[in-house]
Amino acid sequence: MPEYAGQGDPARTLALLWGRPVPGAPSGASGASGSSGKTAGRRGPSQGSSVAEIVATAIRVADRDGLSGLSMRAVGRELGRTAMSLYTYVPSRAELLDLMYDDVHGSLALGNHKPWRKAALEWCRSLRAIYVEHPWVLQVSWARPVLGPNEQTVLEALLRILAAAGCPIEARPAATSALFSIVRGAAQQAAEASRAADATGQSDPQWWAARAAAFQEVAPDFAERFPESTAIAAHQAKGGGDEPWVRAAELAFEGAVSLVLDGITKLKP
Repeated sequence: MPEYAGQGDPARTLALLWGRPVPGAPSGASGASGSSGKTAGRRGPSQGSSVAEIVATAIRVADRDGLSGLSMRAVGRELGRTAMSLYTYVPSRAELLDLMYDDVHGSLALGNHKPWRKAALEWCRSLRAIYVEHPWVLQVSWARPVLGPNEQTVLEALLRILAAAGCPIEARPAATSALFSIVRGAAQQAAEASRAADATGQSDPQWWAARAAAFQEVAPDFAERFPESTAIAAHQAKGGGDEPWVRAAELAFEGAVSLVLDGITKLKP
């Protein structure tokens, strides 16, 4: 089941995301500004540095245990604190999830001052790397944005690349959606593949080996019935290696991105 962003208090969440004074928080307290953690000073540990510490710890918990293992209690336990002590800084798990989501997007490699196509490929690869490193991000639905500065920077970076490519403004939403979908889908496939062996108790080679003979028995005429599928499989298997499907997934990702970029070059302003 997906989790939805923006389920916390709007005023507090946006203040935390954008580094503004948090309504209802102790006097002088403010949220973490982007991923910098710089905030207004106050007596004792600063609100911003505490928020940044809590968010970083929560990301480690989610990376290790998934969103099902994420709770204020789990984060507090990791920090050696009670869950109640965290509520001074982050009102609830809902706001925390938004902060986590926005924070990880702050590590995107921005392709400034590069040819647009090279910058676009770097953007796609970098975003996919973020999703693969933090697979729990893929559980956060696209239905509602977090509305944080890092999330917006990721979008703005792509829109600038598309503008530099000469993509007409009316076509940029479609191009953006296509590239985000390709990146997210490729990352989802990679994340699921990396968990498959642990989840099933079989490596990919073991899984295929266990089915190869049985498949030949039930579908001896597979190549004749499905020649295009057979040709693709044979092509992907070229070059050897223990994990041709991993290489095939990588080539499919790069190829899908290239197809979209090729299409952009054919658009006229």
